Amino acid sequence: MALTASDVTIHFGGVVAVNGMALDVMPGEIVGLIGPNGAGKTTFINCLSGTYRPNTGTALWQGDELIGLSPSALLRKGVARTFQNVASLHDLTVLDIAKLGAGVRRDRRTGGHLLDFFRSDRALEELLMESILAPLELNDVAHKPIQTLSYGRRKAVDLARALAGDPQLLLLDEPVAGLTSHEGMAMAAAVRDVRDRHGCAVIMVEHKMDVVMSTCDRVAVMAAGSKIFEGRPAEVQADPEVRRVYLGEP
Repeated sequence: MALTASDVTIHFGGVVAVNGMALDVMPGEIVGLIGPNGAGKTTFINCLSGTYRPNTGTALWQGDELIGLSPSALLRKGVARTFQNVASLHDLTVLDIAKLGAGVRRDRRTGGHLLDFFRSDRALEELLMESILAPLELNDVAHKPIQTLSYGRRKAVDLARALAGDPQLLLLDEPVAGLTSHEGMAMAAAVRDVRDRHGCAVIMVEHKMDVVMSTCDRVAVMAAGSKIFEGRPAEVQADPEVRRVYLGEP
């Protein structure tokens, strides 16, 4: 088992945002996390990624506890995330941002820091261009400031930044939010390709059901802070309670 989260609960004042959430993710599996607005999906991701510390619960990643670790410590353990809203980061280029992501990367065979093996900045840039930017179709804008790009390409850059750290667990927070239908399906294909090439486990918070259905191996549904259903995409679509809570059907 790659990730085992259990009894994750966090409240803000008298509001319980996540209540006893449990989720297992296998190596190389893409698990979707869906639910209505306010269901607690992003808050749960924030608990796993070190942004929030839950009141109770555990999240074991390859046997090690994630709860309580800082985001930087989690990156060093191979846990990376993307965000709903992508910052412009002013004058940083796409390649600059990928290099920032690579700053935490370690060679899995030797345990040494990636940057130690690439004394030449040029060699590191060539590696990132070939292994990260090219598969995401970002090579042609590698030297452009991110603030000059469309919103859809900024989302792809955020994914590139996360991938440059060579994660083994990737947390995606609404990767296709704000994208056109064409851009969204292209991003969904990129996520599947990322899983296939990197072999990482993926948790993907998403609202667009066509993307969820075409991308995820399994889907967990949250409502009011709790998990109400979990299963294969077709099972989730067919469940009456999910359709009532999430799709508003009677």
